[in-house]
This record gives sequence, C-alpha cells and structure tokens, in this order.
Amino acid sequence: MKSVRVDARKILRELVAIPSVHPEADPGGTVPGEAAAAAWMEAMLRRLGADTSRQEIAPGRPTVLGVFAPARKARATVVFAPHLDTVGVRGMTVPPFALTARGDRLHGRGACDTKGPTAALLAAFAHWTGSAAARRGDIRWIVAATAGEEQGSLGAQALVQGGFTADFAVALEPTDLRVVHAAKGILRVWIDVPGKAAHGAKPERGRNAVYAALPLLAYLKDEFGPWLAAQRHPVLGRSSLNLGVVQGGGELNLVPDRCRLGLDIRVHPGLPGDEVLRRLRAAVRTLVPAAKVAVHRTGPAFVTARTDPWARAVRRVGRGWAAADWFCDANIFAGAGIPAVAFGPGSIAQAHTRDEFILARELAAGTAAFRALLDGA
Repeated sequence: MKSVRVDARKILRELVAIPSVHPEADPGGTVPGEAAAAAWMEAMLRRLGADTSRQEIAPGRPTVLGVFAPARKARATVVFAPHLDTVGVRGMTVPPFALTARGDRLHGRGACDTKGPTAALLAAFAHWTGSAAARRGDIRWIVAATAGEEQGSLGAQALVQGGFTADFAVALEPTDLRVVHAAKGILRVWIDVPGKAAHGAKPERGRNAVYAALPLLAYLKDEFGPWLAAQRHPVLGRSSLNLGVVQGGGELNLVPDRCRLGLDIRVHPGLPGDEVLRRLRAAVRTLVPAAKVAVHRTGPAFVTARTDPWARAVRRVGRGWAAADWFCDANIFAGAGIPAVAFGPGSIAQAHTRDEFILARELAAGTAAFRALLDGA
C-alpha cells in the first residue's frame, strides 16, 4: 500500500473539532460525541489500511480497533491505546472545539490529552504504511481507540474483560515523550454519615451528621493520611490521601441529616487497594458505626520492568524513564497481564486545563518518535 499523505496538525484540527466530552462532564452546550470521534477514527484507520472493528461499552460509546497485520507471520502484537473522550469544557479560556494557534501553542480541548498524541501516532502510521519497513515487518500493530478513559478507563476495562490480549501496550498520554513505566493505582471512596434532621432552633431534637463525622475527619487527617504517606515504594514513592469532598447540610436553619466524605487514595504495588480499604472500613466501624462506605472507583498500580524489550524499544525513541502519580489505560492493560507503558508528546501539566495546548514542535517530535518506533521494530 502507498503512504497516505496526512499531516499531524491537520489531524489534530479535525479531532479537536469533534466534541467528545465524556457523559459525566460539562459538554459546553454540545452533545458528547464519542460516537462521532469513533466514526472519524474508524474512517482514518481504514484509510491507512487497517482492518477495523468496534466494541461498545454502552449505546453510542464505541471503542474502535484498527489492526495492521504484517504480510508474514507476526512475532508479536503491540497495541497503541489512545482514548476518544475528553474532560469537560466549563471555564475554558480558549475555544474548546477549534484548534487555535498562539505562537507555538496549539490550543483546544484534547489538544494535549490526548488528541495531540493520537494525531502524532496516526501521522506516523501514514508515513509507515507504504514504507519498506512496513513491507518487511513482522509486528501486528493494533490501534485501540478507547471510549470512557476519563470516566474510569471503561473502554480499556471492557477490552481486557472481553479477552483482548497483546504482547505489549502503549497508552497514549502526554508524557513529554518520556516512558512512564510505572504509575500509582487508585482507590476512590464515598463515606456517608447519617444524622437526623431537625429545625435549627431546636438542634437537640436532631442529630447533626457533620458533628458525627468529626471523629472520622480527625482520624483521616491525623492517622490515616500519615499512615498512607509512610508506605513507600522504591519506584513510585509514597501512597497518599486527598479528602476531596465534604458535603453536609443545605440550609442554615436545618440540622444536617447527612454528611458525605469523598476520598481519593493513591496506592502502589506494595500497598494494594484492598488492604487500604479493609483498614478504612475498620476505622469507620469503630468511629462512626452507622456510616456507610462505598467504593466509587478502583484500579491497579503497575510497574513494567525497564528491561522489557518493548519498553526498551520505546525508550530508544523517547527521552528517558518516568513514573506517574496519575492513572491511565496503561494501568488497566498491565493489571490484565499485558506489559504496558504510557507515552506521547505534550505535557501532563496542560491536561484538563482551561487553556489546554500542545506545542507544535512537540507534536512534530511525537510524530518522529512514533515513526522511529514503527520503522525500527
């Protein structure tokens, strides 16, 4: 097949113009468009010569698979996993769905996370498709454009639960072209403390749920958080606790009948989430027996050895190794037994921001890195 002439910046412009905000986020007056992004992706992958298929995690929310099969027997299967969805757009200071250039900065929702890395990958495939490297290659490359990554990695989870497998996975994320070979796991928990409503003029007739939660709040601050911080991993460092939500009451003249706490806990392979959850549940039973603990989201930490041949191959085209506090589809693939890294152009510091952008020179550098990886396999 001949090479297809496409430019990473043109691809990025088209991708940003598709509002693919995930359903839990603010779409900025648009209809969330994972399905539209999937249709675009499927058409592009076919144009590049891939065999495509879909897997829906919900109606209108497909993950798109594009397979580039070698002419000879494949010695390995490697999957690139960009995600189709973005976070919401409320409060953005740049047009969210129009790629806007300001000097070297290319602004727009998803320009950094992760439509920029996706554009770089697709531009690299366009160059590779008709090359000598493609004709002599023996790697089965797969592009798995997942739905729902920003909503708990729903698409990646559905893939691995459905039996998807590969020899290696590269989750496309803005890593400054550093190879993220380790990332913390996540445990997000809601704790609901009950009370009894009453008129604010007669508080003795009620039971203030906020007051009832105070011993638990003190425990989280003075004992549980420091205990987590003391649990260190040689690669990923310490575990952590963020008390991100405290909700109680609604009117000045009413005794609150519920107080809700939301916890974001980051763990590592030396401290699994189930162990943390057992300790938390035990403390809640002791301090506030009537409270209910519910897991909102959980996901595994991972460490892929730097000696892994495919991790080393990515490192050769990248800028060094890194570990991450954040969670992505690489955690899901690694948790399913597929060695994985996160990799791509752009800075994670720009992900989800009000003026999200990727530098044009980094977009070009990402394209070159993916081309080198494809050509050198």
